[in-house]
Amino acid sequence: MLDHKQVDVSPDSMESGSINKEGLHPSATAEPSKYMQIVNMLKPYFIGIFWILLTVYFGFAIGKKRKTALSDVLPLIFLYVFISLKLVFIYMDSSFLSKGFGACWNLVVVKPCSLIPERMRIMVYAIVVFAVFLIVSLALPVTQYGSRGSRIQSFGGILIIIAIMAALSKHPRQIEWYTVITGQFIQLILGIIVIKTEAGLQFFKWLSDVARGLLSFADSGSQFLFGSDLISTFPSFAFSVFPAVIFFVAFIQIVYFLGGMQWLVGKLSVFFTKLMGTSGSESVVASACPFVGQGESAVLVAQYVEFMTKSELHAIMTSGFSTISGSVLSGYLSLNVELTYIITSCIMSIPCSLAMSKLRYPETEESLTKGKAVVPTNETEDVNFLHAAGNGAALGMTLSLLIAASLIAIISLLSFTNFMLTWLGHFVTDTEITLNLILGYILYPLAWLLGVPKGDLLEVSKLLGTKLVANEFVAYTDLMVAPKDGVSVFSIIQPRSRIIIQFALCGFANLASIGMQIGAIGAIAPKRKSDIAQLALSAMFTGFIATCISAAIAGLLL
Repeated sequence: MLDHKQVDVSPDSMESGSINKEGLHPSATAEPSKYMQIVNMLKPYFIGIFWILLTVYFGFAIGKKRKTALSDVLPLIFLYVFISLKLVFIYMDSSFLSKGFGACWNLVVVKPCSLIPERMRIMVYAIVVFAVFLIVSLALPVTQYGSRGSRIQSFGGILIIIAIMAALSKHPRQIEWYTVITGQFIQLILGIIVIKTEAGLQFFKWLSDVARGLLSFADSGSQFLFGSDLISTFPSFAFSVFPAVIFFVAFIQIVYFLGGMQWLVGKLSVFFTKLMGTSGSESVVASACPFVGQGESAVLVAQYVEFMTKSELHAIMTSGFSTISGSVLSGYLSLNVELTYIITSCIMSIPCSLAMSKLRYPETEESLTKGKAVVPTNETEDVNFLHAAGNGAALGMTLSLLIAASLIAIISLLSFTNFMLTWLGHFVTDTEITLNLILGYILYPLAWLLGVPKGDLLEVSKLLGTKLVANEFVAYTDLMVAPKDGVSVFSIIQPRSRIIIQFALCGFANLASIGMQIGAIGAIAPKRKSDIAQLALSAMFTGFIATCISAAIAGLLL
């Protein structure tokens, strides 16, 4: 989605400082012209006048809406604070904040913990987190969605899944358990904030409303092009989804051109780098995946991809498989999937994807960005926001065609496979045999580990199988849409199962996405394409497990 330029970045050149943070050699910078000198001289005055006008508008707006609910003015408050801080930090170095936080973190946490031997420290940490999980499972009041027994079922499932992943680890003795445990702990905290606190629930509902409202603007363009009568007479997936995809990608491209996406991803990556001990480059990609999608997120650290360790490559691919991008939210919206769960699952999957990747493929090499934050690249070929919008629209059109081609091919092949299995099976049994049914029985134990009630296990496991062999669109369709002369799966399973499965299906972990990941990341670093291909299947499986753990944590909190 995002354009980039190839630059020559090697470990030696990075260490020698011959390449600056933008990926350019010092010789590439030119002396500013007299025109630019005048602009730079007047810039503070224009910024000051703009901020004063913004503050006056904000004051009048808040004063007029003082009797309105806080949720109605929250977007305006957020926008004002965000713009004000951005303007302030143009002339003020914000590094003192990160340095201050780092000093406090070292004084309060790192130094006291360093007095304890490392092995004992990890054991104590694991016991504390285990106790927190257990207390949350047993102490929270019982709700309509389950019992303490069902919560323990989800908690036990998380422990069993982690144990299995550890047994299947590429380098079991090299597992960084601090990263794994911290990832699970952050997931639990995020889940508690969203599911068990009114403020967190309202905030994420507000985010889903913002996303729903933003995507609805695509209707204006589609109605102009196709006509409202045609769309209302022939409602379809294409009419409701593809215009929203094109609009959203164009919007993200403009935000990227203005530097907003780099700022957001950079702040998130600093948080995960410091807290989880992951490298800067893999933290950037993991933080970006819910916004710009798999493959494209790697463009933000394009100059590092060629020099990434195999563990880092595995981590950035896992991140892509464990989340969905904002550009396809419209597809789920058209199916009446609860966007609050989708957004929550994506955010929870950021730490979990890093944790599960480091469990499946631990780091055994030396990373260039280990323990340090990486500033996402600002390079773009867009000359202004109109150019960015045009490029984004073209990329959105390409993405829409890829989605259309993928859905046609996968659904058709799945129907053909089910027909052949049923035809072969009718010689020995009268039961209709489908690939979904076969995978449903294979994944039956996994559905139980997530905390799904006994009566819904087969239906949920069949949906998990559909997600793996087809994609999440098809699985969500099977969940929400009733077949002809039938009822939807959503209407026949219990409320607890409905929430768990919506979390579990939220990710790009399917066989078709493997080719997309290899192609996208391989184009950035052609020399690493063989490594990427070797790691792809493992990363897909790990990404699938990460979304399942998010679902299990949701089950633990219900």
